[in-house]
Amino acid sequence: MADMKLPQLGESVTEGTLTAWLKQLGAVVQVDEPLLEVTTDKVNVEVLSEQAGVLTALYVQAGEKVRPGTLICHINPEKLANDE
Repeated sequence: MADMKLPQLGESVTEGTLTAWLKQLGAVVQVDEPLLEVTTDKVNVEVLSEQAGVLTALYVQAGEKVRPGTLICHINPEKLANDE
């Protein structure tokens, strides 16, 4: 099971706003597939999945401020393997 944290978005970026989830709970995601959008004062960026599996938990909601390293979601790779 894999908890995913918000990656560092830029050298001087300390906070952003999660503007939209691109995948919903229960969705199957692949490695490097866009999961969410984050807006900062410097950039707008799509955050990519670090793992394949099923999105089983969202810890941050759209509109919330987030910092790099914040736990944002849970992707369950075992659930994907069990469904095959």
